[in-house]
Parts: sequence; structure tokens; C-alpha cells
Amino acid sequence: MADAAAALSGCRSLTTIDRTSRMQGCALRPSSLMLSPSRGPERLIRMGQWLIALLFAYFLIQVGSSLIADLPLLAKAPQLEQFVDRSRLQPLLAELKPLTQARDDLQGRLEGVRQKEVEAREAYATDKASFDNWRSARSATEQSGQNPEVIARVRQLDTQLDQQGRLSSERQGLERQLGDLQGRIAAPQRQVVQLQAEAQARWEKARRGAEGRAFAVRLLFVGPLLALAIWQFRRFRGTDQWPFVWGFLLFGLFAFFFELVPYLPSFGAYIRYGVGALLTFLGGRALIGWLNAYLLRKQAEQAAPQLERQRQIRYESALQALGRNQCPSCERSLTRSEGQLPNFCMHCGLQIQHDCARCNHHHLSFFPYCPSCGLVTPKAGRASELDGGTANPT
Repeated sequence: MADAAAALSGCRSLTTIDRTSRMQGCALRPSSLMLSPSRGPERLIRMGQWLIALLFAYFLIQVGSSLIADLPLLAKAPQLEQFVDRSRLQPLLAELKPLTQARDDLQGRLEGVRQKEVEAREAYATDKASFDNWRSARSATEQSGQNPEVIARVRQLDTQLDQQGRLSSERQGLERQLGDLQGRIAAPQRQVVQLQAEAQARWEKARRGAEGRAFAVRLLFVGPLLALAIWQFRRFRGTDQWPFVWGFLLFGLFAFFFELVPYLPSFGAYIRYGVGALLTFLGGRALIGWLNAYLLRKQAEQAAPQLERQRQIRYESALQALGRNQCPSCERSLTRSEGQLPNFCMHCGLQIQHDCARCNHHHLSFFPYCPSCGLVTPKAGRASELDGGTANPT
């Protein structure tokens, strides 16, 4: 009985150990959960850095806009009145003033006479129709051609006809006077129009010159600013001062697209469309160059030894790519099997997972330390330097 109890106890112990080891292996095995490479405070600080970059760009934009608005040659635009020949225009205007006043008076009188003529014509037509109707009814009952009422009505119609004649004569006289006055006005008015056209041409020329000077001043201010922003971005974007570098770049881009491009001289829109085509061409060439460099860099990475390829990949970038089911090297999609990542990338052959040399625990090859025993992995040199310490292997 004692031997049987001991054997049963040994079996239970082995079963417990085996269950624990299986549970531990399952817990430490990489799962489909996304691993975050950043610590909590780091994410908050990174958000704060981007906020600083945006605030820095905003205040620089406000200062730059105020400065550009106060630059010389930008405050006052040429006015049309500045280019009119006053010595020739004033006598013509003085000559035209009484003539135009007389013309306006004649037009007012003519309009009144025309209105009266229309009213007299309508009144005559109404009275004539009434008289014709009355006379037709009168003729049916009384044949009297010398009726006093008939004579009175006929005289009233004759008076209305005379009034229409007088109004017509008055209208024709006013029209002749107005025609003569328009002839006297035409010559000085043509001279005024010619002077205004000459002033318009001189103003257009001055306006184009002012636009060119304003654009040149803006270009002298914005051009070096944008060049400095691009140079700083290419040189210092990887340093710890990157929020200010990004803020200055945003400021330079805003100054270029909102303070310089809208003030390009048009000249029939040739320059604006030409600059747009040039920027599109340069942007396309830069994109093609970036794509070719990217492909060459990926080819060089895939030709390097396995350990060197892993060391070239940043720890944070590797975890982010694997969290998206992408290879950290070729950036193609990875296919999971039963929720687990493959050991090697099926596209470029990069090792994704391996077994620990000490405890044979299966984990990501990008981990600087084994999550089971703490053994430093072959590529842990760079990761340890990033974390500022080494693991205790015991």
C-alpha cells in the first residue's frame, strides 16, 4: 500500500509539473497580441513633443505673417488716380460740367413733355371713342346736325388735337437742342476717355512692377527661410531637438505656399502654371529617386547576413511591424499559423523567431533578452545600449 501511494503521488507530481511547464510555455510563446515598444510616459512625452512642434510652428507663422505685412514695398499699392494727367483733365471736366448739367435738364424736360404727350393722346382717344358712341346713339333718335352739345364736343376734341400738336412741337424742339448739346459734349468727353485710358495703361504697368517688387521681397525673405528649414530637417531631424526642427519646417512650408505662391505675378497665368508644373516635376523626380533608393536599400539588406540584418532593424520598428503582421525587413505581410508568427519571413528569409540557446524557449528573435531565462540574445548589443543596462542571466 505504501508503494502504491508513493507511486500515485509521483504521478500527480509529474502531471502537475508537466501541466505547469505547458502553461508556462504557452504564456511565454508569442501570441497574436500587438506588442507596444514604447513605455507609457514615452507616449505621453512624444505627444507633448508633437504639440510643442505645432505650437512652435504656429507662433513662428504669426510672427512671420506680421513681419511680411510690414516689409517695405508691400504696404501701399499704386492707385489709378495717381496716373491721371490732372493738368489736361481739369479743364476738360470744367468744360463738361455745365454742358452735362444742361443736358440733364433738357433730358428731364423732354421726359416730362413726352409723358404729357402720351397722356394727351390717351385722353383724346378716350374722348373720341365716347363721342363716337354718343353720336351714334343720338343719330338713331334725333337727326340734328346743329345740336349745341355736338358742337361743344367737337370743339373739345379739336382742342385736344391742338394740345397734342403743341406738345409734339415742343418735344421735337427739345430733341434738337439735346442733339446739339450731345454734339458739344462728345469732343471733350472723348478726350477725357482717352486720358483715362492712358492713365489705366500706366497704372497697369505700375501695378505689375509693384507686384514684381513685392514678390521679390517676399522671395528674399521666404526663399532662404525655406532652404534653411529643409537643411535643418535633413540634418537634425534625428536628434533630440526634432520638435523644433519639425516646427520650423512647417513654418517654412506655410510661408512658401501661403505667403509666396499666391503672390506670383500672373502674366496670363503662365508663371503660376509653369511653377506648378516645375514643382510637380521636381516632386515626381524626388519620389522616383526615393523609391529607387528604397528598393536598392532593401536589396542590400536582404543580401546581408542574418545577424547583421537583425541588428540593422530598430527594436521599436520591429515590434511595430510585427504587430501589423509585417516583416520588419521587406515590410510585406506575414501569414500566421494558428495565431503564431512564422519562424522566417516567406518573402525575404529574415528570421522572425528562434529558440533560446539556454532554455530552448521559442520567442521573437528581436527580443534583446529571453523572456524565459533572461539570456542575452545575439543581437542584444544594440538593444542593451538603448535600454542602458544588461540582463541578469541567472
